[in-house]
Amino acid sequence: MRSIRVLPVASLLLIGLYFVFRAIAAQCNGAACDVYIPVSLLIPIAILLMVAITGVFATAAARGNKVWFAVLLTSTFIGVAGPIVALLVLRDRPDAFVATATVLELIVPVAALGYSVSAQSQ
Repeated sequence: MRSIRVLPVASLLLIGLYFVFRAIAAQCNGAACDVYIPVSLLIPIAILLMVAITGVFATAAARGNKVWFAVLLTSTFIGVAGPIVALLVLRDRPDAFVATATVLELIVPVAALGYSVSAQSQ
């Protein structure tokens, strides 16, 4: 059960790191900003992978509970496929894409934390 709490927290920390990094990069000017390009590509990929891993582990842990299994399976699908679809739909509006993808990715760690809390109380 501990991994079911650690993974969502790691996902939330990565999402928070992305926004901190984005704020720092927004203050940058000139050629010094080139150092931010590789990291700005890696953090969103890491978030998507962490959300997928979190969803898979939480869904596997909830196999015995039909309701939580369905909730976690659905949230994992939405949290992984949703940002990819949002990228295709909102490719010309980066700010709208970031907001939409963030909300979709937050569904998985929140659902996994909800499951871990409810499973512990039972």
